[in-house]
Amino acid sequence: MLRALALLLAMWPLAAGAKAKRAPPVKARRTPSVKPAPAAEVERLGRGFRAFSDGDFAEAAKELKPLAQSRLLNRELALYLLGESEALTGSLAPARAHFVEAARASGRFSTVARARAADCSFELGRLDEARAGYLAVARAPSPSVELAVVRFRLAEIDARAGRTKAALAGFRKVFDEHPEHPLAERALDRVRALDKAAKVTPEERVQRARILSTGRAWQRALDELALVPADAPPPVRMEADYWTGTTHFKMRHGYDVAAEKLLAVAPRLDETRRVEALFHGARAWSRADQDDRAIAGYRDLVARYPHARQAPEASFLIGWLEYNRGRYAQALPDLEDTLRKYGGSSFGDDARWYLGFSRWLQGDVAGALADFNELAKRSGALDGGKGRYWRGRALLALGRKEEAIATWKQLVADWPFSYYALQSRVRLKEAGAPVGPFGEHSPTAKAPSLGAPDESLASDPAIARADELLRAGLTVEAGAELDLADRGFVARVGAARAVPILIDRYVKAQDYFHAHRLAEAYGGAALRADPLAQAEAASWWHHVYPLAYREFVEKYAPSGKNPPYYLYTIMQKESAYNPHDVSYADAIGLLQMIPPTSRRVGERIGRPYTDDVLYDPEGNVQYGAWYIGHLLEKFKGQVALGAGSYNAGPKAMMRWLKLHGDRPLDEFIELCAYTQTREYMKKVLDIYARYLYLYEKADWLPDEKVDAKFVDNDIDY
Repeated sequence: MLRALALLLAMWPLAAGAKAKRAPPVKARRTPSVKPAPAAEVERLGRGFRAFSDGDFAEAAKELKPLAQSRLLNRELALYLLGESEALTGSLAPARAHFVEAARASGRFSTVARARAADCSFELGRLDEARAGYLAVARAPSPSVELAVVRFRLAEIDARAGRTKAALAGFRKVFDEHPEHPLAERALDRVRALDKAAKVTPEERVQRARILSTGRAWQRALDELALVPADAPPPVRMEADYWTGTTHFKMRHGYDVAAEKLLAVAPRLDETRRVEALFHGARAWSRADQDDRAIAGYRDLVARYPHARQAPEASFLIGWLEYNRGRYAQALPDLEDTLRKYGGSSFGDDARWYLGFSRWLQGDVAGALADFNELAKRSGALDGGKGRYWRGRALLALGRKEEAIATWKQLVADWPFSYYALQSRVRLKEAGAPVGPFGEHSPTAKAPSLGAPDESLASDPAIARADELLRAGLTVEAGAELDLADRGFVARVGAARAVPILIDRYVKAQDYFHAHRLAEAYGGAALRADPLAQAEAASWWHHVYPLAYREFVEKYAPSGKNPPYYLYTIMQKESAYNPHDVSYADAIGLLQMIPPTSRRVGERIGRPYTDDVLYDPEGNVQYGAWYIGHLLEKFKGQVALGAGSYNAGPKAMMRWLKLHGDRPLDEFIELCAYTQTREYMKKVLDIYARYLYLYEKADWLPDEKVDAKFVDNDIDY
C-alpha cells in the first residue's frame, strides 16, 4: 500500500500530461538558469524517499528533516514527504507545518499538501483551520486529492459545530455524488444518525446509478437501479429504465435486456435521447446476435429521423450487418443507399469500401475496381493505402498486370512498412517484380539529425530539476517533472535544441513513453528515411522503436516462446511503453493486461495476482509475456493471428478461422468482424516489420497463406 501511495503521488501528473497537445516549436527565448544543490542533499533526498517507499517513516523523517531548509530544486517534494512521514508517525503539528510550506510552492504537490495540512488540523481538533483548508481545496479540486474525503470532512466539521442542516447536505452530497467511494456508505450512516427519518429517495438511486455506470462500475449501478421501486414517479421510473438499458449495453453483458429496456423507454424520452435509445437498442440486438431485429431497428430510426446524428451510421450498419453474415449480394442495395443519402459523411467512405469488397468477394472484379479507384483517392497509409492495394489486386485479376505493379510500387514508395505496403510487396514478389522496403529506390533525402544533447541547457530549471531527481535515484519522479515542464521548455529554447536533451533525460528516467512521443512528433522526415543507410535516421528510429524495459523482456519472453521483438511490438501498440496506462476496458500497464486474465495467468506462472502487479513494469511483462506468447503459439506463430487474438480474444479468432481460414491473409484480415481488431492486426504487422528491419536488418514479410488449424488447448480466455 505504501509503495502504491508513493507511486501514485509520482505518476498522476504523468498520466494527466500524456494526452496534452505538444506545443509547436517557436522562436527561442532567453533561458533561465539555476544552480544545482549540494550532492549531500541530493543523496539524502534519495535515501529519504526510499525509506518512505519501504514504509520506514521514522527513518524517512530523520533523513528528510534537514532538507526542510535545503537548496534542493525539488525542495517541495522533500517537504511533502517529510510531512507525510511525520503524519504517519503521529507528529501532526510539525507535519502540518511542513505541508503548509510545501503548499506554498507552485509544484505538483501544492494542492495535495494543502489537503494534508487540513487533515492534520482536523486530527488536532483545530476545526476552523481545517475547514478553511478543505474549502480552499474544494474550490480548486485536483486529481491528486480525493474530493469525497474533503467533502466528508467538511460535513463532519459542520456536524461537530452544530450546523446540522449543512452537515446533512454535505453528507448527502458525498453519498449521492461519490457512490464509488468507500466513504459513501459512512456518509449515509452519518445522515441517518443526524436524522432518524432520513431515507434514500428513488431520485438519489438513479443519480448514483448514473455516476456508477459512467465510471464503469456497472454491476453496482444495476444493483442501485434494482432498488428503485416499480411505483416510483414516472419521470424517475423512466430514468431508471433508461440507465438499466444503457448500463447493460456498456457492460457488454445482457444485450437482450439492454435492447428491450432502451426500445421500451424510447417513446417517453425527449427527441435527442429517444434517437440515442433507438440507435443503441438496435446495436444491442445486433450484439445479441439478433441481426434481423437490429436491421429493423436501424431502418425505423433512419425512416423517422433521417437527419439525426446517428442516421448515417444506422444506414450504413443495415448494409454492414448483411455483409458481416456473408450475405454480400443483399448488402449492396443498402450500402448504395447509404452512399446516396450520406455519401459526404465518414460512413459514406465505409459504405464505399464494403460495396467494393462485397463485389470483390462475389467475383464482380470490374465493379469492385470502380469502388477501389474512388478509395484510392483518399489520403493516409491505411485509408488511401487500402484503396490502392485492392485496386492493384483488381487490376491484376483483370489481366492488367503492369498497372497493378505500378500501383503497388508507388504505394510502397509513399508509405514504406505500412500494412498495405507489406501486402503490396508480397504481391509484387509473386508477380516477379520484387522491391525493397522503401520501394525501387532507397530514400536519398538527407534525414535531419537528432543531435547530441546540448548540456549547456542543463542549468535550465526544466532539466535541472529532473537531473536532481535522477541523481537521487528517483527515476519515475524525474520523468513526471520533465513531463510537466517539457512543453514550456521547447517553447523557450526551440525544438532543435530542446528535443535532444529532453529525449536523453526521458531515457535516463526510463520514461520510454515520452521519449517515444517526442521522437514521433519531431522526427517525421527521419522516420521516412532508411535507418540502415543513414545514421541520422537511425537515431530517431531507435527512440520511436526502443528496446524498452529490455531487461524484463529478455528475462520473461522465453516463458511464452515469444519471437524476438514481438513483445516490444505489442507494447508499442498497446501502451506506447507507458507503464501507467489504463484503458476503458481496465487493461493495465505496458502490455495492457486485464485483471481477470492475469489472475488465471498467475496460477500458471506460480505468482499470485495482486492488484498492483500490472502497474509494475516487471510484473506486467512477466504476466504478459507468458500469455501473449502462448496465444501466438496457439495460432501457429502467425503474427497477425496471434496479435488479433490478443485484441479480440482467442474465441473470436477461432470463430473467424473456421469461417474464413481458407482465404489468403489479406482477405482474412478484412473479413474479421471487429473493426478495432482489423486495424490492430494491420498496425502490429507494420511495427513488427520495422523492429526486425532496425535491429536485425531483416526484410520481413507476412505469409499470405493462413494456417486455419489452431492448437486445441485450454488457452481460450
